[in-house]
Amino acid sequence: MTTLRDTLIRERYLTRFSWAMQDFPKYKRVVRELRTELTAASAEVGMRQAVADLGHPRVLAESYLSGLGRPVPRWTTGAVWGGLAVGAVVYLAMAYTFGTLDTLEQLGGGTVEREFLGATVVYTHDDGGISTSFTLTWQALVFYAAVFTVPFLLGARVWRAWGTRSAQGSVRLTVA
Repeated sequence: MTTLRDTLIRERYLTRFSWAMQDFPKYKRVVRELRTELTAASAEVGMRQAVADLGHPRVLAESYLSGLGRPVPRWTTGAVWGGLAVGAVVYLAMAYTFGTLDTLEQLGGGTVEREFLGATVVYTHDDGGISTSFTLTWQALVFYAAVFTVPFLLGARVWRAWGTRSAQGSVRLTVA
C-alpha cells in the first residue's frame, strides 16, 4: 500500500508525463502501465527513488514520441489555448458590463442599449436594481467560434497532421 505522500509524488510525475505525452496515440494506456510499474518499484526502492530512476518526465515522453517518426498535433494544448481565449473575451465583456453599470449608477440611473456583432445588450440601473440582458445572434456565435478556433489550431499545431516522413527521416509538409 502506498502512502499519501508516495501517491502525490507518483501522480505529480504522471501528470507532467501525461502532458508531454498528449501527442502519443493512446497515451493513457502507457500512463496506466507506468503507474503500475512505479507502484511496484516503490515497494522495493521507495517512490522517490522509483520516480528519480525514470528521469525527467519530458525526456521519457520524448523517447516514446521519437518512435512515432513524426510530430503529431497537440489537441489538448489547442483546447486549452482556445478555452483561455474565449475566457479572456468573456472576462472583457463582463468588465465592460460592470463599467457600464457603474457609469449608469454615477449618472443617476437609466438604461443604455449597445450592439456588437448583431447582439444587442441592454444595461439597466434604477432604484429597483441592476440588470443586463442580451440577444445572441449568429454573428456573435461566429465571432466566439473564431476566437476559439484560431488559438485552438495554433496551439494544437494542426499542420502536423499533414506531415509525412521523407526518405532522409526528416518531416516535410505535403502541399496539394
